[in-house]
Amino acid sequence: MSRPRFRTLAHGADLRVAIWGDNERELICNAVLAAMTLALGTKPQAAGRRRFAIRPWPQDLPSQLVRAVNEALFALYVRHEIATDFEANAAGATLEVGPLPAGTMPEIEVKAATYHDLRPRRRGGRFGAMLTLDV
Repeated sequence: MSRPRFRTLAHGADLRVAIWGDNERELICNAVLAAMTLALGTKPQAAGRRRFAIRPWPQDLPSQLVRAVNEALFALYVRHEIATDFEANAAGATLEVGPLPAGTMPEIEVKAATYHDLRPRRRGGRFGAMLTLDV
């Protein structure tokens, strides 16, 4: 993944993150990286080892953002794998994951990415969105 493009924002009960990217793929990559970073308390340090398909892959960008992040969170908490990359094409989408390093534990439990105030949009040649994570 490229240099992360996200920042956390103040929010009462949940975690809110502003994310951006030059295109839809980069926006989704940065959303996944943001979720992994917040859950782990630090930028993920893992080498991708395998890819798995995200099925079904939604057609609209808000659903794609939520689905990719939730799949990455599932991989982290259930399979003990860290999402390291995301790819999408006409056939669908995949996440690349690597093993959670020994002795590494998530610092917080992120239950899910939500649609609350998500509204991804393109401005000035860049994509941006507000991602709310339920903790």
